[in-house]
Amino acid sequence: MTAIATTEGVIAPTPARRKARGSDRGRRPLLVVLQVLIVAVLLTAWEVGSSAGWISSFLFSSPSGIASVLSNAAASGALWTDIGTTAYETVLGFAIGAIGGSVLGLALWYSRFVADLSAPFVAAIGSIPVLSIAPIMIIWFGTGVTSKIVIVAFSCIIVALTNSYRGAQRADRDLLNLMRSFGASKSQAFLKVVVPGAMPWVVNGLKLNVGFAIIGAIVGEYISSQAGIGHMIVIGSGSFQMNVVLAGVVVVMAMVIVFSLIVGLLERTILHWER
Repeated sequence: MTAIATTEGVIAPTPARRKARGSDRGRRPLLVVLQVLIVAVLLTAWEVGSSAGWISSFLFSSPSGIASVLSNAAASGALWTDIGTTAYETVLGFAIGAIGGSVLGLALWYSRFVADLSAPFVAAIGSIPVLSIAPIMIIWFGTGVTSKIVIVAFSCIIVALTNSYRGAQRADRDLLNLMRSFGASKSQAFLKVVVPGAMPWVVNGLKLNVGFAIIGAIVGEYISSQAGIGHMIVIGSGSFQMNVVLAGVVVVMAMVIVFSLIVGLLERTILHWER
């Protein structure tokens, strides 16, 4: 056993679990140092190879070239405009698709018939590549920000719906039966047992959708845009400026990391009871 019940009925961690958690905390600084060291070594090797002519700077650019592009774009304000545009599209689309999809997935718990009826349609929609649906969204919703938000929402909704529905189906049967025996309504059982029990699945769906959301925004900007990181990458690739292309890729990776940290903070807030 790894946990014991206290007199208040709360599950408390045993000494073995506390020791394991302490070991994990002790490893984190070492892991961070090693990760930073690996990145520093790779960037240094890349820069030296590019400067010495071992690596084609035209095809692969260089860290200094990428840094120069980013600093110039930041100084002119263009970088912040592009980041703000992509972030706006991503956040709104994520809120509509990921959160809305999670709510729909949880709601399917109310009717197994409706869930089974909609299953093939959900699978069919989920199999559509966002790259193929993006031009249609541009035609329907225009070339502005709205179409990008819709594309992001489309990229997120199926993963969120599927994850939350699976979590709802794995609700504790004993707790549900206990609530029924006390005369609880279906809505009360849903709010008190199903939703809390499905939260780890919902949060996992949100974490998975961070990447999908940014990909959806970038794909929409590839097709038609006046600003955004995707627009920046398209302009760079069209003029064979590898520095600009890779600078855009670096910004995308940084945005994914930031959004992942935000979702991680949300996870710790929602699932604090698990600890």
